[in-house]
Amino acid sequence: MEYEIGIDLSGNLVMAGHTINGFEIVPNNFPDMVGMINTDSVKVRMYNIVSPTIPTDAKVEMSVKHDHKNDAFLLVSGGWIPCLFVKNNTILLADRNVISEIVSRYKNGEKKNKSPLDSFDRIFLNNKVSVDITAFVIEGNERKIPDNSMIDEQIENVTKSLNSALPKLKVTKYPNGNNYYYSFRDMLSSSIEKRMSFFEKIAPKINKQFTEKSRQLAVKQVFSAAEELKLSKTDIAVILALLRITMVGKKTAAQLVLKDSQIYNEDKSYNAACDLTALELLFNLNRFHIDRKSGYNVSFITKDKGLSLLSSLFSNVEVNGSDGESLSINATIVGTVFGDDEDLIKTYQDWFAGKV
Repeated sequence: MEYEIGIDLSGNLVMAGHTINGFEIVPNNFPDMVGMINTDSVKVRMYNIVSPTIPTDAKVEMSVKHDHKNDAFLLVSGGWIPCLFVKNNTILLADRNVISEIVSRYKNGEKKNKSPLDSFDRIFLNNKVSVDITAFVIEGNERKIPDNSMIDEQIENVTKSLNSALPKLKVTKYPNGNNYYYSFRDMLSSSIEKRMSFFEKIAPKINKQFTEKSRQLAVKQVFSAAEELKLSKTDIAVILALLRITMVGKKTAAQLVLKDSQIYNEDKSYNAACDLTALELLFNLNRFHIDRKSGYNVSFITKDKGLSLLSSLFSNVEVNGSDGESLSINATIVGTVFGDDEDLIKTYQDWFAGKV
C-alpha cells in the first residue's frame, strides 16, 4: 500500500492515524534511490516501533508517497533513508548546499515563505537534530584545502548564519574548538591532493561513451594512474573512476560526481575529492558513535543527487581503522553496476585482490 506521512505538533510521525514516537528503519539501497528520484515514491521498512496503537513487535513495510518534491537526501552508513524518517538525536553532516538552503529558507526559527511544510522542514523545525559543519568547513569556499585562517572564517560565518536562521538549532562543537578542524584538515590533505591529481589525470580520458574494446583500455589507464600516484587499489576515487567506465545510462552516479569535462581543472577535482571525503567522514563518525554507544545517530544530508546515488551503492560498510592519512573501509557494492562483461569483472576482481 502507499501512504502519506504527516507530522504532529511534537514532531512525531503520523501514519494512517497512528502516532509513531520512535522506530528503527532498514536503510534503502541504490535501486530504491533511483525509484524515488523517478517517482517520489519509496519503500520503507520499519521495526522496533514505539507507538500507542501499534504492537511493539510489529514490522511495517510500506510505500511512501511524498507530497513535495524530495530534493534532499539523507545518507546513512549502508544506504539512505527518506528525510521524513530522520530520527531524534541525529547528528547531521551537512554540505554547503544544505547549509545554504537552511540560511535562505528560515529566519529566526520560522520558514520565510508560507508554502506547506515538507520533509526538509520536518528535519530542521523540530529541533531534535544537531548539525555538524565539518564537511562544509573542509570544502571551504575557495575550492582548495583551507588554511587555518580560512577555517576560522568559515566557522564564524556559518555559525552566525545558522544562528540567525534557526536560533535553536544545535551546531556540533568539539572540545578542542577550531583545532579539531585543523587536525582533520591535516589528516586529509595528502589524500585529497592525491585524489585531485588522479582525477585531473584520468577524468578527461574517461569522459565518453565506451565500447567493449575502449572500456578495457580505459580500465588499464585508471589502474596505471592509480599506481603512478600511489593510490590504494581500493581507494574510493579509483572505484569512482571504474564506475564511470562501467555504469550505463545517461547521467550516472559516477558522471554526476565527477562532473564530466575534457578540461578537468582544480575546481572540479577538489569538488569531487571533497565529495568522497564527506562519505568517508559519514562512515567514520557513524562507527565512532556506535563503538562508544553514545546514543547518537549519524547521517549526511545533501541536495547532491550524484553523491547520493554513489553513496547508496555501498552497503555492509565496515570501518577498519586509519593510518593517520586515510581510512580503511570494507563495503559491498551493488554488483549490477559493473555490467555483465565477465572478462572485465575478472579484471576488477584481480585488481582489488592485488593480483594486477
